Amino acid sequence: MIKQQIFPIETDFNWYDVNGLNEADSRRLQTEFYFTPEIISYISDRHERPHYDYDQYTDTHLLVYDVPVWPTTTIKHFTSRPITFLLQDKNLFSFHTIETSYVFDEFNDPKVLRRLSHAQDVTELLVTFLMHASQYFQRVITQLDAERNDLDVKLSDDIDNKNLEELSNIEKSLVYLSSSIQTDQMMLRSLQHSRLTFSEAAKEMLDDVLIESSQSSEMVQISQQVTKTLSSTSNNMLNNNLNDTMKFLTVWSIVLTIPTILTGFYGMNVKLPVLGGSYDWIIITLITVLLMVWLIFFMRKHHLL
Repeated sequence: MIKQQIFPIETDFNWYDVNGLNEADSRRLQTEFYFTPEIISYISDRHERPHYDYDQYTDTHLLVYDVPVWPTTTIKHFTSRPITFLLQDKNLFSFHTIETSYVFDEFNDPKVLRRLSHAQDVTELLVTFLMHASQYFQRVITQLDAERNDLDVKLSDDIDNKNLEELSNIEKSLVYLSSSIQTDQMMLRSLQHSRLTFSEAAKEMLDDVLIESSQSSEMVQISQQVTKTLSSTSNNMLNNNLNDTMKFLTVWSIVLTIPTILTGFYGMNVKLPVLGGSYDWIIITLITVLLMVWLIFFMRKHHLL
């Protein structure tokens, strides 16, 4: 659905917001604004990587920018999806899906639209959107850090599969975010050498966006290192617990072989030396207990138990 945003103050640029591009929208974009099928294919691709492109035939600038997407019931970790911008003369088109519509929800407010209408030109409006989108990465990283800190406390007490699954989801989220931030930075740097003519205010804001993106990149790297350390520590604890369990089972399996051996000998229907009375089972039991106690004492002395 193509929606032209109406600014409360008259501007010399237009903003068309497109939520969930469909066939009718594609035909309108081609017939009314002369976008090529190649440009439409870039917009329709939900997995398009961040980049900048220029179509000289229609004098159209295309920008693809990744933003974070919150976990769902099916995908339990943060991912990223692209939002796309098209600049043609004094028209700015923003394309997003339901997953990424949150980036533009705030701009539907009349007060925010009034602030946007004070932009000098369409490039300043574009950079305003990029800045707003970039700030969500730091929000997500802060949320993941808080979740990891909570897990750190839980893992210090006990480790279960649920906690390990949550830790794994945090690691996956950071990988997706790190990849998106890096490609976003590459796209932003390419804008500085593009054919897009920025106003002075837009240039300054673009530098701020790059700084914001660099800070997000540093934050996600630090978070990845801490999470990796926590994951490694948790694995070591699990391995240590497993070793203790195997050690316990091995020691007691050895101890319990003593009664098995003795009862095996004296349980046979053959005459054996030394013992032959009706109360011999008491002697056998005492011998068994003494041997087991001695073996336990021996293993404790040599730190085997």
